[in-house]
Amino acid sequence: MAQAAAAKNRRRRKKRRSQAPVALIYFLTLLIFLALFGMFAKYLMNRLNTKQEDEIDYSETYIDSYNTLYARVNGKNVLSDLFLMRICPEQGKMLFIPLSAFTVSSADGATFRDVYADGGIRKLKDSVDETLGISTDYYCTLSNQSFEDIIDIIGGFLYAPEEELYHLSADDGNDISLRANKAVTLSGKQVRLICQTNIFSKGRQGNTEFLGQALVGVCNNAFDQIEITTNSLDIIYGKISASSSTNITENDFKQHKTYIKEMLKKQLQPAYSMVPEGQWAASGDSFTISPEFKQKIYDEMEATKSSQKSGIITKDE
Repeated sequence: MAQAAAAKNRRRRKKRRSQAPVALIYFLTLLIFLALFGMFAKYLMNRLNTKQEDEIDYSETYIDSYNTLYARVNGKNVLSDLFLMRICPEQGKMLFIPLSAFTVSSADGATFRDVYADGGIRKLKDSVDETLGISTDYYCTLSNQSFEDIIDIIGGFLYAPEEELYHLSADDGNDISLRANKAVTLSGKQVRLICQTNIFSKGRQGNTEFLGQALVGVCNNAFDQIEITTNSLDIIYGKISASSSTNITENDFKQHKTYIKEMLKKQLQPAYSMVPEGQWAASGDSFTISPEFKQKIYDEMEATKSSQKSGIITKDE
């Protein structure tokens, strides 16, 4: 009887072992099915979102212009520079106003860098609004890496300096060496280094002018590459929103993306800049914007308003 019982136990163990591979295959098949189902569902959602965006008809609607403040901060969360971008979808225009971190605020006489250090991007936004006499709709901080990555996604921009630019850095890979009137395509890192290095004969005013030139060059370069830019908008938004202090929501981005995609279809060169005019202190540590330039900003804001405000009209309506 003992031998019969042992034989029976062996048969049971063998049966259990034989069932184990079957269960494993079933489990793996289930995982593969779930993965494929998830990919298919994501594909359908992306197609639905694209279809909804493509159904927007601009022929009978006017979209209000909007302003976004971008503040570039370094690894120590110190304000490096900033710029205002105004988009007027109706007119197909993008205005950039580059600003030095050493610009004096009309609110309290502190520089924008000190304002940011004291109250962050929200206080900086209020200070910029009061100083320029405008109303900013959105704000966003950009890390050095995000700033560089966005420029590299577009492919940089072609730059020919009016003077020789040379700087030997203590850090490897951060040197600057550009010949006068020699055109080169700058990478995101090169743009960032030139923006923040005291290298121009005009001092920090030269850095501000270069920032404006770089923003216009990169933006218009993006509009020359319609397909690449259209396919990269989500990636760019990811770079902007990553570890950023911003009030731009995902819904805001979807709306803005729709405007930009429509502008891309028109094969425009929409970007231009207004570089601040005013007076630098003898020390070069502060810059006061002139009343005349503030008036120019006001006039440009008025000129790039939509003719009429209304909601977006879709084909379904």
